[in-house]
Amino acid sequence: MKYSLYQEARNLSWEVLRDCGIECFPVNLGEICRHYKIKTIPYSKFTLWDMVDPHAKKGDGFSLKLETQYYLVFNDSIHHLGRTRFTIAHELGHILLGHVETITFYRNSEIDSDTNEKETQANIFARDLLMPAAVLAALHVHAPEEIAAFCNISLQSAQIRAKRMEALYQRDCFQQHPLERAITEQFGNYIKKINYQK
Repeated sequence: MKYSLYQEARNLSWEVLRDCGIECFPVNLGEICRHYKIKTIPYSKFTLWDMVDPHAKKGDGFSLKLETQYYLVFNDSIHHLGRTRFTIAHELGHILLGHVETITFYRNSEIDSDTNEKETQANIFARDLLMPAAVLAALHVHAPEEIAAFCNISLQSAQIRAKRMEALYQRDCFQQHPLERAITEQFGNYIKKINYQK
């Protein structure tokens, strides 16, 4: 994927954390949806199935726009909160990145195709929204189990994040962007509290 598309998704995740005033883990996705006036609906209460791709019903969730309202619909028969949280963050990415103007996006697994740029962008957005690297580094978090516990995500997503974090630790690649510094400062009290407890 083009680096500019990667940057767009990553930077947008930081802007969302900043603009929604998120100050601690796990990131409150309900607060973010309310801030952007995005309606969330579980599959069990969704009634407009004839308006979406039939494959969407078998997936983890999808997003769509009806007139001027965005909807984020999630599969409430999946009883793993961490997986559902990543799906909601992923679909938020599609909406906020402007992908959902003419097409409904749906998600079928925690690992999406690397060949679809919009899916990859939504994954980058979700990863950096739920698990911002600079905050994890300030907490000195390395193990996938720790990331999963702090961020309330699945171990599978945490393992992918932990692998990327190790590369960032080796390059000491944190606090280089003004938005990254802003969200680390916003999480400041939480970081101090957690580090004090360790």
